Amino acid sequence: MLNVSERIGKIKAVGVRLRPDSPALGAYFLELQAFLGKLAIETLLGETDAETLNSGFEANGSATRVTGVDEYALYSKSDLLISVGGDGTLIALARHSFKYEKPILGVNLGNLGFLTDIAKDGIKEAIERVLRHDYEIDRRMIIQINAELDGKKQVLHAINDLVIRHQKMKMVHTELIIDGVLANVYYGDALIVATPTGATGYNLSAGGPIVYPLAKNFIFTPICPHSLNQRSLVLPTHFDVELKIREKHGVLIIDGQDSIPMTMNDKLSIAMSDSFVKMVRFSGSNFFNAIRGKLSWGDRQ
Repeated sequence: MLNVSERIGKIKAVGVRLRPDSPALGAYFLELQAFLGKLAIETLLGETDAETLNSGFEANGSATRVTGVDEYALYSKSDLLISVGGDGTLIALARHSFKYEKPILGVNLGNLGFLTDIAKDGIKEAIERVLRHDYEIDRRMIIQINAELDGKKQVLHAINDLVIRHQKMKMVHTELIIDGVLANVYYGDALIVATPTGATGYNLSAGGPIVYPLAKNFIFTPICPHSLNQRSLVLPTHFDVELKIREKHGVLIIDGQDSIPMTMNDKLSIAMSDSFVKMVRFSGSNFFNAIRGKLSWGDRQ
């Protein structure tokens, strides 16, 4: 599925998000900033990342300093966002920026990296390809969670997954209600609800299925279920889905980054958001090639 008609306009500014707590990336950022400067493109860096890099410069006895901008400026003023780290760094960037509808380019400093397929030393070539309009933009679905927690309504979003578990690491009952009908009661360590993007994350580690990342599905995978007949379920997003727990001390974990207490009578209604994560992809970057390479599919055992 290609979105060949979607293109980035003139790039005047690029926002950069670095892997957290990585002062050693200072030299890399300065090189990237200098490269973009020669192209008359402004480089924006978040305040937290700037503080991290400045601490590294100071520790090394360097007088170099970089200036950070607040989150609103980072996302609203950028025409392109660059994530430098692993999949977790990209997901964190997407969580904070998707409402601004800015495309994201992922540079991989991690090991597995299903979302960030550009090598560290390939960033200059990648930017040049973007400027030549030699790319595609993939739209990844987001789960919108309309939550009623402790009597309060709030709207949350998950890029990768949401996980329901017990606060005290006990087993938890989770009801799955589809179109108003009780479809299942999962009883086990936890329940993962993943997007297709998140299928290759926690869901895959828990034995869940791999789903093509541009599909529109909810993926339900129990973690260590009490009964062996409990299996993953892949559901189209047009269904009305609710989740409830039968315990007092539950917790909702979103994208592995936010934890919110849950209790009995709390309710989660999930749907596909009208917003998407926009990810830059180059020709030659193929999901099935990536899966085969990273998971050693087809190798002799």
